[in-house]
Amino acid sequence: MSPGNIDLFAKDTLVEVSSADGWFPGRWFVAKVLDPPPPSPTAPGKMTFLVEYQSLLCGTKLLTRRVDIKFVRPLPPPPPNDEQEEQRFEVNDVVDAYRNNGWWVGVVSKVLGEEEQRVYSVLLGNPSRTVDFRSSDLRFHLDWVGDKWIQPQKQNKMSSEVGEKRGKLMEAETSSEKRKRGTHVKFLFKGKECGGAEGDVDKIDVEDSSTTEAAMVDNVPYENPNLRSLESSPALRFVQSLEEFQLMPQKPHFRPLDECDAVLLEGLALKHMMTFVNVVKETSKLQVNASGSIMDSLLKCLPELESHGFDVKDVRSRLLEMQTLIKSREHLQTRLEKVKCEIKMRTHEGTNINAELIDAIEEIKVLEEKKARLISMNEENDSEIAKLKSSDSSLNEHIQNVEHNFVSLATFPWR
Repeated sequence: MSPGNIDLFAKDTLVEVSSADGWFPGRWFVAKVLDPPPPSPTAPGKMTFLVEYQSLLCGTKLLTRRVDIKFVRPLPPPPPNDEQEEQRFEVNDVVDAYRNNGWWVGVVSKVLGEEEQRVYSVLLGNPSRTVDFRSSDLRFHLDWVGDKWIQPQKQNKMSSEVGEKRGKLMEAETSSEKRKRGTHVKFLFKGKECGGAEGDVDKIDVEDSSTTEAAMVDNVPYENPNLRSLESSPALRFVQSLEEFQLMPQKPHFRPLDECDAVLLEGLALKHMMTFVNVVKETSKLQVNASGSIMDSLLKCLPELESHGFDVKDVRSRLLEMQTLIKSREHLQTRLEKVKCEIKMRTHEGTNINAELIDAIEEIKVLEEKKARLISMNEENDSEIAKLKSSDSSLNEHIQNVEHNFVSLATFPWR
């Protein structure tokens, strides 16, 4: 820690803490500095921090632990504003993946899906395995070297190297002494500073020993003697006999409980086991109209279960798929409501049109009747006119006869 960077590790500052002593190896956890070392230490190599982990619990309290300065670094810088909403990663990108309440270094091995449904398969070390992540659970990997952030270049050999070296180590280290001691495997990444200038070769420690997560689960579930006593617990044996554990056998290691009082271990372990049972039960009972809050609450239980060694991959996969189906149904339901609203509006408009049409038909009927009456009256009037014209002609003829008789009488000779 250089004098210019003392404020980066001041009291109450959030930092990231790792470990190389077998306690959560290969992960970075967010923690708050409770007691920083003095600004001018007499022995820089022995500087330690008292930190409070922000995502790890001991019972109901946040876990505190004293760690060496070489395992402490500032929080990595966030991505640029235009990349925060949806970061895009490519195959062979070195990334940090958020899993079990911490960040794991890994390499993107495959990109699945498109746009919002994009999923990244990431090869993680310690132990070597591939896990699928969404973009929101990934970030580009950076290393804190010489008070600078260094970004490794793309990697294309990490998969085979990790698998091969881990396999040899797991075969060679079978004794309990070697399990306890562990073995470190170094991978070299050629890096560059975040500003873009080429940097020196950067070393990234990827520990691989039988004290890692896979070996703890497969060989010695409870390395801590206090935790090993859980194997004889009647209550835990009863819970393990439940249908949920028969369908999905579990070997939880409960390592986060290492520093808890022995008298609390059984109760805390039982709580996590019953949480697993309840999550599986509630997942099986979910209906298609389940609220999003229920799905979110079940998903929020999974990281803590994973941190205690439960395999919840199938549960998470099912919940995420069900969540996708529920969202699809909600989208279709919204479209259906819009169609129903349109139908209702069109039906109302049709009712008004039909009423206006009926009025028009009635008016047409009245007009047709008026038309027929006027035609009849017109025909009757024409008939009367014809009769009057006939009388007119006859009267004219009589008038002419009278006039003729008058003239004849007037001119008739006198005797």
